[in-house]
Amino acid sequence: MVLQLSKESKAIIDAIYTDVIVSNKSGRIIYANNSTEYWFNILAEQLIGKSVFDLESQGVFTPSITRRVLETNQKQTLLQTTHKGKKLLVTGDIVPNDNNDIKYIVCYSQDITELEKMKNYVKQVESELDEIKEKLKLLEVKPNDAHIVAQSKNVKQILFTMERVAKTDATVFFTGESGVGKTMFAKHVHTLSERKGEFISINCAAIPSSLIEAELFGYEAGSFTGASHKGKVGLVEQADGGTLFLDEIGELPSSVQAKLLMLIQEKAFYRVGDTKRKEVDFRLIAATNINLNEKIQDGQFREDLYFRLSVIQLTIPPLRERQDDLLKLILNFLDYYNKQYNEDKELTHDTIDYLLKYDWPGNVRELSNVIERLVLVVENQIVAPEQLPANIIQENTFTLAENTTLTLPEILHKTEKEVLKAARHKYQTTTEIAQYLGVSQPTIVRKLKKYSL
Repeated sequence: MVLQLSKESKAIIDAIYTDVIVSNKSGRIIYANNSTEYWFNILAEQLIGKSVFDLESQGVFTPSITRRVLETNQKQTLLQTTHKGKKLLVTGDIVPNDNNDIKYIVCYSQDITELEKMKNYVKQVESELDEIKEKLKLLEVKPNDAHIVAQSKNVKQILFTMERVAKTDATVFFTGESGVGKTMFAKHVHTLSERKGEFISINCAAIPSSLIEAELFGYEAGSFTGASHKGKVGLVEQADGGTLFLDEIGELPSSVQAKLLMLIQEKAFYRVGDTKRKEVDFRLIAATNINLNEKIQDGQFREDLYFRLSVIQLTIPPLRERQDDLLKLILNFLDYYNKQYNEDKELTHDTIDYLLKYDWPGNVRELSNVIERLVLVVENQIVAPEQLPANIIQENTFTLAENTTLTLPEILHKTEKEVLKAARHKYQTTTEIAQYLGVSQPTIVRKLKKYSL
């Protein structure tokens, strides 16, 4: 059977760039326009009467769109490959009879060979770019310096201030709880500055008070018992042209505070056991996790030194007040330690949820340690909640049986805080939280402030 078309209709269809093939319900071709020769390198009249099943088995085209339409009894579109290596986007549609059964199947296609080549080329280029990006990431990632995340408003403001003052020589004084990342932020100030020298760091609480002066200012040969016969260059001299970071400065002995004050005011000092004045050019950054005002009141810290230190005072918020940063920090640490230890660990949604709900009393340092331990210790690729440290799981678990010693107000207080924490994590604004919990927006603002959320 051959489909008979009027001369005018045939001329119109033959003028179409795309091929048009019509088959009957048995899969035999009853019409093909002239464009099919370009697609399949077969004359249209040679296709008439051929079975699409035979042509498919011979590899003339793969797969057969007509076969797919017959199998599904509905319109189909797919990618087809010809025996000449062309890529075609083919559509097959049904022409029904009076009983709404298949009478004919009309197929038409578009050559996308060049498009596919371009697509593959773009994929190749993207793959090469991704490799380059990954190599650059590996070069950039450094311990303690790769995880400054500033999606929360308070940390964004701190970074903005740091960028403003970094190019100056103003003293920067970081305060905040232990583990919030004060050293990391101090390094960032140094990186943003134009100073070419080193970043020299000293933890004032980690060095015995009897030795800290010698460590800071250095000493001359034989200046005290046990001193090296060659003498020693102090950290202040090593920071010449760079940055000197004094961490836990609140633990600095009173005897050294006066010398540090002179150093800040005059940018000059004396080595222990030496009478020769040395001048030095450095940028001072200090940090503490204690309340220096209390030490000043107790006479343990010089007030004039405090004023010199706090020209630019920045308080790094604890992690529990940085909910907008927490998820990004978790993922950053996971990515960093996966690369460092050549692992491919993943956290389940429930595991991430536990981490997001935890208060992190040890702040960023605790978070970093937990993620590193999970990457190293967990054997499976997927990290489940039960593999988290017990204290994180326990804080997220609240049952009456475990808290029978609590009073009703204490239970309600704890429950209210957990509900607000979950809502704060789920919604972006206090208005949305209020709508979700069915209370007024001022009530939500007051309660979030009450629980430091």
